[in-house]
Amino acid sequence: MNAPKPHSRVKPVMIYLNDQDRAELNEYAKQKKLPVSQLAREGIKMRITASDYNTGFNDGLNAAKEVTQTTDGAKMMFPSGKSFADLVCENIQHLARHLEAQDEPKG
Repeated sequence: MNAPKPHSRVKPVMIYLNDQDRAELNEYAKQKKLPVSQLAREGIKMRITASDYNTGFNDGLNAAKEVTQTTDGAKMMFPSGKSFADLVCENIQHLARHLEAQDEPKG
């Protein structure tokens, strides 16, 4: 994401950071040779569009589960009645991202 075009209308936004976060932000911006305001814009945009990212991430997990289910070696059955593929897919499912759960207030 690049800086806004000079002719576009931008509005200032104030954020508050503790000293450690501010120092880390400045150091990161310096290392990456990026303006702090660009990093803030990118971070805000990523958070706003996180559901799109999570959907894509979950689609990738589903594709991995499909490959696992169709791999001949993964059809081996355990005494529990579950296949190796079932066990792997259960573990993959735990990686699924649920944005709603992340956004719920902790109380």
